Amino acid sequence: MKNRKVVQLETPHVQQAGLDRAARHRVHVRRYERIVACFLVLFIFLGWQILSSRHTLAKVNTNIQQTQTELKKQKKTSKQLNQQIKQLHDPEYVQQVIRSKYNYSKKGETVYNLDN
Repeated sequence: MKNRKVVQLETPHVQQAGLDRAARHRVHVRRYERIVACFLVLFIFLGWQILSSRHTLAKVNTNIQQTQTELKKQKKTSKQLNQQIKQLHDPEYVQQVIRSKYNYSKKGETVYNLDN
């Protein structure tokens, strides 16, 4: 009681009010801690979901890139095959293929095989 002109009375009512105030403070602190814990759990859960989604997105993008590369290869092969089909409709090309691949010759022509 340092130089106070007014002193609080220590009556049972004042003591009970102080205890009630302390109890309310503890309740508020517990409530605050629970709210923070709930937000922390929610934050962790949502963070996990975001990281999981990003990981899945990265996998999907990788698969897309691989599929696009494969598609380009298949288109190139298809283009080559279509070109061969067009060439096979040309009788001179067919003769050339038959002559080179199967060693056929025209009448009166001699074929020399230089491959060993």
